[in-house]
Amino acid sequence: MAQKILRANKGHKVRPPIIGASSEVFAVGSPVTINSAGNLAVASSSGEKIYGFCTESVTLLSTNANGTAPQTSNSAAIGYAPEVIHYDGVEFRCLADTTFAQTDIGTYLDIVTETDGVVILNQSGTTAGQFFIVGLGSDVDPAAATNDIIVTVAEPQDSAAAQA
Repeated sequence: MAQKILRANKGHKVRPPIIGASSEVFAVGSPVTINSAGNLAVASSSGEKIYGFCTESVTLLSTNANGTAPQTSNSAAIGYAPEVIHYDGVEFRCLADTTFAQTDIGTYLDIVTETDGVVILNQSGTTAGQFFIVGLGSDVDPAAATNDIIVTVAEPQDSAAAQA
């Protein structure tokens, strides 16, 4: 099962365009963050706050961040800004590096690895993490693996009240 946006608010809110980091690889459903250079990047490790989710698959040029204005129609152009939707109301289905049971719903996870825009989560404990477990993959697909989970964002980038 590939990661995907399972559910988003009707008429989901598209975030303002932000130029993507050079050579960044985005996949549909990639959780994204704004890096220290002010560019959009795939959230690739624990501790990074989540700005939203990418809605397209694109590999950016090695000079992409040198662009001066966001391009929204040509991924080969310098300064391309992938489309991102707001994290609020999004249920994200992905894989974790361990198995889960009903008793894990309501606990938190962090990103443990990211490859080509696809993230793998790791249960980080019960009180803090980037994502919050709201369901198991088997809730929507009886054939789902035991490490297939449904999460929402628990540490948003644009909230001063996000977990430390």
